[in-house]
Amino acid sequence: MKNRRRFLPKSIMGLAILGVWCGVFFFVLLFPEAADSAGENTFTRETLYYRVSVKGIPVGEQIFRVVGEATYEGHLVYCIQTELRSYPAISFLFRYREKGLLYLDKEGLFPRYSLREIEDQRRERKEETFFYPEKGEIIHRTTENGKKTEKTYASPEAFCLDNLSLVYYLRTRPWEKGEKTFFFLTVSGPVEVEYSYLGRERVETPLRRFITDKIDDPVSRITVWFSRDEKSYPVKIVVQNAGTIISLLVKIE
Repeated sequence: MKNRRRFLPKSIMGLAILGVWCGVFFFVLLFPEAADSAGENTFTRETLYYRVSVKGIPVGEQIFRVVGEATYEGHLVYCIQTELRSYPAISFLFRYREKGLLYLDKEGLFPRYSLREIEDQRRERKEETFFYPEKGEIIHRTTENGKKTEKTYASPEAFCLDNLSLVYYLRTRPWEKGEKTFFFLTVSGPVEVEYSYLGRERVETPLRRFITDKIDDPVSRITVWFSRDEKSYPVKIVVQNAGTIISLLVKIE
């Protein structure tokens, strides 16, 4: 029991890293017809539930929810909510909760705004990212313990993803269109990332067996298995950091 007590807090810290993926349906502006098709299939109302485990030990749950359409600063957007939280049963060891909000432009399917609200033990942090492609800039604002910091970056010519929009971008299956790179917002600004398509695999879940496409991002050390049906569900997400953290699809509503 003592060994488990030492292991769990360190491993559960990986929930914060997995939170980078809360949130993921977005596409390249160079293929508007394909993007429209992806939007029709992907942005229907849905809620995906995941079981999060570390070394086979369930530690929390993750939720991706497509709420519907909204208007943000005069633009029609898709509204997506995310949540990641540790189980109450392990709160005596560690407590983590993260809520996210993502607005994707309905026409171009690029992010216009994202929000992450994080409760990590007794610490609280709020992260907001404002995307202004018309102005050619991105603003990232962080508020922690009442202290606010803000950074402004120049937008790349192509769209730029953040941690809440990445999975949703990959759900549009850009590898089938020959797209092998994307721009990702880091603390140093937008960088171009090359991901890898690793072929097809069968994945067993409590829901059912899926035939999937396996995608790996070597920069963030995250691997995702997407179902090969028209919805391209992210069936399994693995994060290789602070131990191996697995998020497995268990329910669809």
